[in-house]
Amino acid sequence: MKKKIFLILLVVIIMSVFFINGSAKATYLLRFGHVQTEKDLYHIAYEKWAKAVAEKTNGDLLIEVYPNAQLGKEEDVLEQIRLGSNIGWQTDPGRLGNYVNEFSVLYAPYFLENLDEVKKLLNSKAIGEWIQKLEDKFKIKVISYAYVQGYRNVLSNKVGKNPTELKPMLIRTAPAPVWVATVSSLGCKAVALPYSDLYNGIQTGIVDGCELPYAAAAKLHVYEVAKYIIETQHIYQLNIQVCSSDWFNKLPKDYQTILIDECNKAGLEVSELLQKNADKDRQFMIDKGMTYIPHEDLDVSAFKKAGQAVYDDLKLNDAREAVYAELGKTIVK
Repeated sequence: MKKKIFLILLVVIIMSVFFINGSAKATYLLRFGHVQTEKDLYHIAYEKWAKAVAEKTNGDLLIEVYPNAQLGKEEDVLEQIRLGSNIGWQTDPGRLGNYVNEFSVLYAPYFLENLDEVKKLLNSKAIGEWIQKLEDKFKIKVISYAYVQGYRNVLSNKVGKNPTELKPMLIRTAPAPVWVATVSSLGCKAVALPYSDLYNGIQTGIVDGCELPYAAAAKLHVYEVAKYIIETQHIYQLNIQVCSSDWFNKLPKDYQTILIDECNKAGLEVSELLQKNADKDRQFMIDKGMTYIPHEDLDVSAFKKAGQAVYDDLKLNDAREAVYAELGKTIVK
């Protein structure tokens, strides 16, 4: 009897491990990483994506989500992706612009204006050509670019309403060329610092401030070290989800469609939520003592005029024209 009970328990344990570790029965597994915490709305969206994909493939394609940069540094992860590993990553147009320059235009000054434009561009022929070039030359597959964090604004200990008044400022930004060029076009001097050093950089005076979407600024407690919110809205920030093209192309065609469609769906949902929360996040920081300078009080035309240099210097005019033709927009110089 004891031997029988032991065997039954052993079978139960084995079956539990089998069902808990779904990858044991999955044919395909994607290990997807990002730099946010597990409490971030993006992470929650990725978990929804993973659940939907598992359900629609009956557990045959699984996504494991790794927050907090658990998969490593972005440069190393992208190299693993290029080598064909079953790894995915949240990146951005600035980073992908290092491979295919046209991607950089998505972070050029005042390029995109709202979420409706992003939705229209999910089937963009122009962006599709950049995606294909990225895949063919660098073996990086774009899964989605439907994840929008919102407008990036300047948060600083100095105040200014036009490029001339912003000139004395040192503003932290990310290291990619288009980030630096776009922030510098505002009149200030862009300083590339790691994201993890942003708070201390302002606190110790290495920089006068930073530029972030409201949600990120609130979570990083920027209101503790900066006095002013300058609502420049200079970048409408979206993020891009990528994986290995070699791995992706081994998936059945219907699985490829499910992976992309469900990623887009989860992305648009979280983007809508972040858009709704933006005013609340801004007000939270105002209530914490920051002084708010609204977008309409700035010389936006002067910022846009100065931003033209970014398109010229980084050779992004053709990319802008191609996308704007699809959106029915005209370039205002």
